[in-house]
Amino acid sequence: MQLKLKRLCLGMLAVSLACSAVGGFKEREQEIKERSKAKKAKDAGKKVYSDNDDIAHVAFGSGTYPTASNASSGGFMSDFWGWLVMAPFAYRNDDPLTSMNSEQNVWSDEPRSLFPHHEVGQATVPYVRFDYNFQWAEESDAHDGRVEVGYRFVALQARMTRYSDREGVSLDHRQYYGLLRYGGCRPDFLPGSFEANIGAGVATYGGDLEDTTSGAFTFGLKYYPVEWGGIEFRPAFYRWDEIFIRDYDLSASLGARYFQVRAGYRWIWDQGVVDLRSGFYTGFTLSY
Repeated sequence: MQLKLKRLCLGMLAVSLACSAVGGFKEREQEIKERSKAKKAKDAGKKVYSDNDDIAHVAFGSGTYPTASNASSGGFMSDFWGWLVMAPFAYRNDDPLTSMNSEQNVWSDEPRSLFPHHEVGQATVPYVRFDYNFQWAEESDAHDGRVEVGYRFVALQARMTRYSDREGVSLDHRQYYGLLRYGGCRPDFLPGSFEANIGAGVATYGGDLEDTTSGAFTFGLKYYPVEWGGIEFRPAFYRWDEIFIRDYDLSASLGARYFQVRAGYRWIWDQGVVDLRSGFYTGFTLSY
């Protein structure tokens, strides 16, 4: 047991030292390739995958959602996604004025709307939205743009981030998703406006480095308790070659309908180590 613990500590120390020694994107790419080769060799020998490699299977493998009889055993996240899927179909009119007689009472028990009210210009469940951010990272700067086009439950989203390191090497990172989303204004449920979404697509690396492509998974949570301000959390999961990457984006915004200024932080995690592309950013949002 002590020997296994020592090996684990030495392995984590080696990964930390390797990542801290990275000087630029070329060195980072070479490190990713070497680790990917080592991982492929290990997988070929063992014919098994680690829990980190199976995150997509864990997310989609069961194909079921919690019901009233088993929700308590599934944990918070399974309960949340079960609510997200079923909420549109469970939405009913809760206005007490509609329950004044038996006819209206029966009518009020009928599903009235599958989708909450959306006001044009809100940042949640937009018809069209554009975000631009400039990010300051430890070893690089980045221009980040995102476009989302959709209607009610469905949307398409594209995001491109261009990093430039101190040596002038550029790294282009693109993400493309199809989204299922639910949100808007439901005063009976939550003050303000909200959105929860889940999506799948592809992520690519390119620019001055070798092109790589992988599958990608994302989900997003937005909450605007008041029209002039709110918070957003956008995690994404994908691979660089064979290395699993976690991309966490947390931001807060101030402004008005149609236009807001935004500030946030983007964490890029590589097996527990913060990537050199992590850093603070500021920008703006245009929504319709």
